Amino acid sequence: MYKQKPKHMKINSANNINYKGHSGIVKNFKRAAGEKFAKIDQIGEGVNIALDFSGKAVLVPATIMLVSKEDKEKKEYSALKNPVAATFQLLMEVPILMLCSKYVENLANRNKLNKIGGKISYNEKYAKDNFINMLNKASSENLELEKSCKEIIEKLDKKGFGKLIKEDFEQAIESFGGNYKKELIESLKNWDLTHKRLYHLQNRVSFVAAITLTPLLCKAEDYFFPKIMNKIIKKPENNKPKKIFTLEHFKNMVSKRSAK
Repeated sequence: MYKQKPKHMKINSANNINYKGHSGIVKNFKRAAGEKFAKIDQIGEGVNIALDFSGKAVLVPATIMLVSKEDKEKKEYSALKNPVAATFQLLMEVPILMLCSKYVENLANRNKLNKIGGKISYNEKYAKDNFINMLNKASSENLELEKSCKEIIEKLDKKGFGKLIKEDFEQAIESFGGNYKKELIESLKNWDLTHKRLYHLQNRVSFVAAITLTPLLCKAEDYFFPKIMNKIIKKPENNKPKKIFTLEHFKNMVSKRSAK
């Protein structure tokens, strides 16, 4: 079996330093945040939506409640407005991202996005099938490679193609000394480039679609937010005494009808 390489890059040479004091807390947080971002396989519109929602739904309300010097009612109103707005944004942007991504992918797989006579392709399905077919042909001559590639393809089916899967394929190919090695490296490289090209196109289309629908999002927020706030923050009821229907009321009502 091939040797496993480190899966994630290091941010800097100070990775293992544990800073002390108040300034150290900030430095440690920045380092930890950098490591988390480095481990994200694909940073695109989906990650952007998730981070934006987290900020509006959690960080902004917490900051308002802790820092704002307004009275309690105004602070609560401002703090609650952000999670509501973030939820509307999430409910609108996630379907846009999914639908646009699927639509662009379908066009790409039908070669509708390729320029006639051009070398740039967005058809990831073709690039993937070409590599897998070549890999299966090469691995039929090498039982060790066949076993390794079978495990990687199982992970590919579960997680999808990304940086880590690519690294696994590269390591498997490096351990293979057959005639297909050079062709496999080139085919994997082409698949990776096509995958990235399609991914970025999907994100650009989804971003433009989300921006286009921003006025509709604002209208929805303006319409629903006051109604939601009225449900969350109940206004104090008037201190007028409630009318109680008693036996005396019933007798008076009967006597009036009898008089008529």
